Amino acid sequence: MTETKHTVLVVDDEEALLDITGEYLGMEGYAVVKARNGKNALDVLQSTTPDIIISDITMPGMTGFELFEKVRAMPQFQSTPFIFLTGHSDLRHVIQGKELGIDDYITKPFDPNILISTVRGKLKRRQEISNSMSQQIEKMKDQLLRLMSHEMRTPLTSILGATELLAEGKDSLSQKDFTDFLEMLKSGSKRLNNMVEDFLLVVRLESGELKREVELQATPINLHKIVEHVYTKHRELYEKKKVRCTISVDDQPLMLYTSAEHLENILSRLIDNAFKFSREGGSVNIVSRSTPERVTLAVSDTGIGIPQNKQAGLFQKFYQVNRESQEQQGPGLGLYIARRLAEINECELTFESTEGNGSTFSLSMRKK
Repeated sequence: MTETKHTVLVVDDEEALLDITGEYLGMEGYAVVKARNGKNALDVLQSTTPDIIISDITMPGMTGFELFEKVRAMPQFQSTPFIFLTGHSDLRHVIQGKELGIDDYITKPFDPNILISTVRGKLKRRQEISNSMSQQIEKMKDQLLRLMSHEMRTPLTSILGATELLAEGKDSLSQKDFTDFLEMLKSGSKRLNNMVEDFLLVVRLESGELKREVELQATPINLHKIVEHVYTKHRELYEKKKVRCTISVDDQPLMLYTSAEHLENILSRLIDNAFKFSREGGSVNIVSRSTPERVTLAVSDTGIGIPQNKQAGLFQKFYQVNRESQEQQGPGLGLYIARRLAEINECELTFESTEGNGSTFSLSMRKK
């Protein structure tokens, strides 16, 4: 007997086969729901959430393949195991089903033991996947809470401290102190705002909203102007680190299948990281390379580099290299967002890095 009473939806236009399949499953403790055709099965799914679906392929009105595609189109059933019943000679059905992504087949006439073991195995695998996903979600929630407790507290502490000092010493503060406290407020507020904007952008990326808004059509884009604009926005901060910057980028408009807004967002993150992780006196080089089909923009630095054992997760959410030993000011979403923006614009973002010798991030874009 099964430990948990799982529900199995069985779909077959042969009443005798439907009954005997239901009887075998019922004897093993499964709750069985029956449907005599595809339309009937879809009606059942409006009010029932089965743990697994078993369906014949050749049925009047709607084939098993058509039923499978309609079921998979429903978000709540995308992970529900789906098994086909097929005859010995129906190799073409097996091939077609595998191409669709079916979970398994049971050949008619079937052995009851094969039926039960197949159902049991698929349900076990589904539970394992569910448990794994739950663990990953819990891990991500814990990670997010730890990150937020640090990343939000730091700018908030700065904002609250500066506000209190301004309020308490408004009549005695020197002009320099007043300016310094205002700068603390500005810096803390900007950091919080950037964090919130990144979280909102992640939501739009993961919901698919941003991808739906992207219209991939050839647009005239001047890479040199975008790079110059990004660099100029942060020039003062970069110059404080005494890091040299060389820009060797084509100054002619190119017809690219890339959103100029998204391109600037990606480059802002790559260029900012290059300066952030560069040593004082180091250099950042921004170079473009072009072929008839594509143009690649490479951002290289002579900074600390990325250890080999830390590179695999670089584009994951909330991932930062050596967070414990470095003040990186952010929740670790920058490269994740850059990669996702590149993907929805059909660009490729890659990197090469050697610990102690810097990194190079390359963005490859399609030309008209």
